[in-house]
Amino acid sequence: MSLSEFSLKGKKALVIGARRNMGKGFALGLAEAGADVAVTDINMESGQLMSVSEEIKAMGRDSLCLKTDISSNDDVEKTVNHVMQEFGRIDILMNVAVMYHMKSVVDLDEESWETLSNVNLKGYWLTIQHVAPIMKEQRSGSIINLTSRGGLKAHADKMMGNYAIVKSGIAMMTRQYARFLGPHNIRVNAIAPSLVEWEEFPGLENQNVNEAEVQEERESTEQEKFEAWSNGPENIPLGRVATFNEMANAAVFLASDASSYVNGTILNVDGGYMA
Repeated sequence: MSLSEFSLKGKKALVIGARRNMGKGFALGLAEAGADVAVTDINMESGQLMSVSEEIKAMGRDSLCLKTDISSNDDVEKTVNHVMQEFGRIDILMNVAVMYHMKSVVDLDEESWETLSNVNLKGYWLTIQHVAPIMKEQRSGSIINLTSRGGLKAHADKMMGNYAIVKSGIAMMTRQYARFLGPHNIRVNAIAPSLVEWEEFPGLENQNVNEAEVQEERESTEQEKFEAWSNGPENIPLGRVATFNEMANAAVFLASDASSYVNGTILNVDGGYMA
């Protein structure tokens, strides 16, 4: 074994949904390992995505900052073409975009379902469809999807039920693409976190929800419920939530040559939750 196999020096990465939280952590982690990183998000107005790109450049890496609606085939195509024009290749694709809904699975309406699945499922499929041909021509590549403990186990929690359905789809999507792209020396894997720290409550933009309800849910979920779950040994044996850095370490491993024989794997980075 050589530690140099974990290096991403000279690699070109595209991280979808890199504005904050895990997406930001993954993008910075790949850059720290040596990769040039293009970051995308649907929200550019806050300036957060540009800040991530500037942090990457401060490490001495190249970076692109692109607005992308991953539910739009045209948007994804334009983004991938832009990255290819600037970088010349794509070695790593990370799908990290996340959308939650405040409604339970039995209360979810059609419009909400379409929004949820367009981001969490269709969007991942579109990015792979556009990047896979590039990686085929290169005869190499690593695709990493973000699934969840919610995609591997049914949940009674209000938000996790509908989220679990689409995340389970991503888990199977990962395995199917691993089958079909493996012969082209393209590895497709997924990371399944349990509870992870965050800067902001994720994935609630553009939803028609009552702000007071959202705030109440934030307070109970972020502070009381999540801490109770993380501290309960029957839930997470390590007794805490994961850090962004711990999640990024898993991504660097899957993106690097250190995992050259890892394909079609759902890597649980969950503190023992699924044990």
